[in-house]
Amino acid sequence: MVNNNIMYGGKRMKGRWIKNSLFIVYVCLLLYFVVLKINGSAERLSSIKQSRDAGFWNYNVYPLRTITPYIEDITYTYAYMNILGNIIPFIPLGILIPIIFKRYRNLKKAILIYLTCIIGIETLQFITMLGFFDVDDILLNIIGCIVGYCFYVSSSKLFKNVIYDNRVQ
Repeated sequence: MVNNNIMYGGKRMKGRWIKNSLFIVYVCLLLYFVVLKINGSAERLSSIKQSRDAGFWNYNVYPLRTITPYIEDITYTYAYMNILGNIIPFIPLGILIPIIFKRYRNLKKAILIYLTCIIGIETLQFITMLGFFDVDDILLNIIGCIVGYCFYVSSSKLFKNVIYDNRVQ
């Protein structure tokens, strides 16, 4: 006879391992696509180094400075690709953080960890010269995280209702 407590614990451990593994894979892919950007990192590194040598640094700390021209010319592929490219990759972060870390299921706490992760990524881009530290990217990334968080909240309520309805029947 199988002890149900052991079986439940085993399923629980397996579920946690899957969630943690999924999170690690996501973070690695996020860093790869967002920081390394796949397409010609060596050229970008050289360009940023030349700009720094000339006295121009790779940062923007003025909100809406880079977003505004994109919004004004949203019909251009580069404009909406930049905006969506800064929102969509962070939707999974908004979903995964509260799933994996129970203490971040509160929106205020979740936003704090999202900001910490995003500012860390932006700082990494600045330090490594693989990209720009851009406050507008932070704003767009946060929007993506909040969209993901809203998806998490709505889907967790839906699944709780489905589970509850199944128990009643």
